[in-house]
Amino acid sequence: MAPRFTVIQGGLSVEAGGAAKPSTGRAPDQAAAWRVDLHRPADVDAASVSAWRAMLVRNAVTDPLRDPDHLLPLAQHRPAGRRVAIALVWDRDAETGREALQGVVPLAMPDPVWGGRARPWQPAEAEAAALVERAAAEAVDRALRERLGALRHPCRLVGAVEPARPAQRTRLMSVADLSALPRSVPAANLIGIRPAGWEAPVAEIRTVTGAQAVRDAVETFLTLDARTARRPIIADPAEASLVRVVSRLFGRRGALRVEFLRRAGDIVAGTLHLGTGAASVPWRRARA
Repeated sequence: MAPRFTVIQGGLSVEAGGAAKPSTGRAPDQAAAWRVDLHRPADVDAASVSAWRAMLVRNAVTDPLRDPDHLLPLAQHRPAGRRVAIALVWDRDAETGREALQGVVPLAMPDPVWGGRARPWQPAEAEAAALVERAAAEAVDRALRERLGALRHPCRLVGAVEPARPAQRTRLMSVADLSALPRSVPAANLIGIRPAGWEAPVAEIRTVTGAQAVRDAVETFLTLDARTARRPIIADPAEASLVRVVSRLFGRRGALRVEFLRRAGDIVAGTLHLGTGAASVPWRRARA
């Protein structure tokens, strides 16, 4: 009698001498099928992005830094190093046949030639990159490990896939905060005498919104940053591309706001804000 064996490939388990059957990653009595898609950041389609945003809403995650319009460009426009793949884990209900996205897990992938281990990708900018439904966390982890083990060059997943939770971020100071800071000068450092009636220039905050105006405002921001920063954004091609792409994507949705602080007619500070309303966060800041 020929020995039986199992080959896992593309989400299917094929037993010798038998027909293909779904590899669920769950107990056999649970009527659901799991599919894990691995994509380059630039290849994630619009339907998957919509399902991703629906997961953010369901899990009350409002941080714009965890929005796909931020994380996908961040994974794509990065310095040379480990490749990042986006794992999309889908669950299909056996009764309705509908699929639901249960997990989005960006992965730092090993070298395709030398191999190694995959691990959840954690960018420095966001509190968390992975987004997994809490009730499906264990099943998502199992399905993901099976998928990585079935690659042409199999690899192991290192680290746990954690369920979604609202992130707590340290808020970056905006130009409105800068204009409110006291600008007192110690008496020992005062030089010269001001003429009678002289008044310090009034600070003026200008806010730019709208897709068309925002594009020019972002370039003005980059010019200010290049003139004042020790490490200008435009000196790093990957960083400059990231800022332009993310600004364009959020600007299309009306979710980007650019603030400038002017004194005596000159722009002395600028901030790019991502998101809208109470969820808006300062993302990049330049200051003279």
